[in-house]
Amino acid sequence: MSKAWVSALNTVRVLQSGTWWESLFRYAETACLETEDNGAALTFEFTGEGVALGLGQHAVSAYGKPSLGKLIVTVDDGSPRILYPGNEAREVVLARGLTLGKHRVRVEHRQNRGETGCRISGFRVLAEHSGELSFVLNGEENGFFVDARAVVSQSGQIVRNTLVRNWLSGACRLTGLPAGKGYSLELIAYGWESQKIEEIAIQKGKETRLPPVYLHRNPETRPQGFRFPVLGHPDIRRPGESFRVRLGAYDHTIGQVKLSRRVGPATISRTVVFEEDPSAKFYYDREGTVKLPQDIPSGLYDLSIKVSGSRGDFTRQSPRSVYVVRDYPKDPVFMTFGHLDTQGQYQAEYERQLAEVANLIAPDMVLISNAVNPAYISGSHLVLEMPYAITFGNHQFYGHERWYGDQVGIIDYGPDLCILNFGHPWHVDLSQANALLSSRAKAKIKIINAFEHNAPVETFLDRHKVKLIHDAHGPGEKVMSIGATPTTRVGKINSSSFRVVRFKNGHVTSATYRGDAVAPIPFDRTGPPPLSVTYDPGNDGKHDKVTATVTNMLEDAFPGCRVIFVLPAGAYSVDGGRLEAATTSDNERYTVLTVRMDVPAEGTARATAWKKE
Repeated sequence: MSKAWVSALNTVRVLQSGTWWESLFRYAETACLETEDNGAALTFEFTGEGVALGLGQHAVSAYGKPSLGKLIVTVDDGSPRILYPGNEAREVVLARGLTLGKHRVRVEHRQNRGETGCRISGFRVLAEHSGELSFVLNGEENGFFVDARAVVSQSGQIVRNTLVRNWLSGACRLTGLPAGKGYSLELIAYGWESQKIEEIAIQKGKETRLPPVYLHRNPETRPQGFRFPVLGHPDIRRPGESFRVRLGAYDHTIGQVKLSRRVGPATISRTVVFEEDPSAKFYYDREGTVKLPQDIPSGLYDLSIKVSGSRGDFTRQSPRSVYVVRDYPKDPVFMTFGHLDTQGQYQAEYERQLAEVANLIAPDMVLISNAVNPAYISGSHLVLEMPYAITFGNHQFYGHERWYGDQVGIIDYGPDLCILNFGHPWHVDLSQANALLSSRAKAKIKIINAFEHNAPVETFLDRHKVKLIHDAHGPGEKVMSIGATPTTRVGKINSSSFRVVRFKNGHVTSATYRGDAVAPIPFDRTGPPPLSVTYDPGNDGKHDKVTATVTNMLEDAFPGCRVIFVLPAGAYSVDGGRLEAATTSDNERYTVLTVRMDVPAEGTARATAWKKE
């Protein structure tokens, strides 16, 4: 909450009566006072001509009931006003045009047709020369749409940067904006396409109401017309190898098949050949084989296929579904985390930072367990440069299969490594999971990304010689050996950390921080990322000499960190790092360099790419 607001938790300025408790709903940005006590009240005294009330976000369906009570508001000795938190925006103007001097506002919680509950974040004294901006915000997949970040700017300066939206009603309001013209409003929700509204005027003492706003989903967050490969179930191949594709094309003509990825302003793509298998065709579905060209660079690609026929021309797309590697890892490295309670935008911003940390550490794959809202999670990981597997558990938004498919699946990482993704509790029928692992009996390293860790030991973990099981829910030691194989269990300790799991000679050799028995790598949600990179003067393809500085605040070193430079086309040398690959963009305007660096504990490492004369 900004300094303009007086927190409801401020016991000097805000007086309580009845039963209230501090509430920070599932890692929300702002702490609130919450009550279900009929008659509980807050009193706030202030000096000014107006006052606004801040309401906390409602609980979402995955966690409980929203705030369903009502509020009786009185200012000084005025007539009471009734507010319904279930319908109101998260900021509400309680009074304007008051006389100069001291005033008192009282907010009392009452039952509403037998329903109770409210969350109050604070109060704001309104300046005389200020006004409000309000609108209704909705979007595609509205059942998954919780909140958004609103950034209000005037003449290039940010005036407000805050979360908005009551997910029950779509109502949004920003209070206390200085009166004036030339405002812009940008709405950001990971997984949806951002929208910017220009030329907004704020009037003194009045509310400016915008027409309803609707955000479209980012098309890169969900497969369109593909059965496989798809997001969360990628194909991982080396150049020259093949993979199967199944898509909805009915009786249309299958045209150009393309693999493409973007690195900043640079696009890197290859056109490939689709060889159809007529025997696999059924009704709407068509299936065939795609062979990767030998010259395709490493990276995570979108797969697209143009289709034309009596129903028109369109493109089927499966974003981030094909991962090209130069070699399959002998000693794989994984980054793991889970139970992050990513139910809305603020939590998704933390998960986006984790993805950016992963890009630097450059594991072979990311394992995510016990996730919540797929609409935001898919948006958070649009920046991720390697594949990930994900399970949804006890706080799931039902319907996540629309993004990530079946709860049970397997990812092959070459012939010697496979990852079973298993999103159910272990008391269910295991025949599908058994069949998937049995068909890969020759794989030397078998891994499970699970919801919980208590798989049958002798009849499952030992039977399939599973080397690692990652989970984020349930009791027991969070890092331990299970069974005769042995299987290393790596679990979640808290929701503000991650792990790096390293293999050597087919076994887990490290999965903790500073060599501790169980500790994960800490990453406080309110602090800066513990591992970050900056580029000087910029990494936008405009500079032919750029220095990347990686800063590590952790007590562990990170060998082989990966930084990517986007530079004007040409031949480059690198100082301070190991050049791994150089790729020219499709339009031949950019060169993309992949560079490896060894980053010391609690230190920095620098690499400079410069154009050869």
